[in-house]
Amino acid sequence: MAKNLQKDKSANAPLETLKPTVEPKPELSQKKQPSYWIRLAVFLVPLIVSEIMFLAVGRIWNAVIFPIAWIGFFYFQMKRGGWNVFKP
Repeated sequence: MAKNLQKDKSANAPLETLKPTVEPKPELSQKKQPSYWIRLAVFLVPLIVSEIMFLAVGRIWNAVIFPIAWIGFFYFQMKRGGWNVFKP
């Protein structure tokens, strides 16, 4: 059967038909960014709540380490995704 396909010239598809024909959706690239205050709240509210919880139970070491980890997490997420939390 493989020999029959090699002999048949119509079995070879031109290169143009092998290229993917997927076009990007315009609504994905033109997606509206959330407002400045929502982005700032996503960053600050969990940080403030966790600090209050750590200090209320006397976990001083965790209250010091968590903001460093939180800021580092958001920094790498912004760098990876191109989403700047503080950009107005």
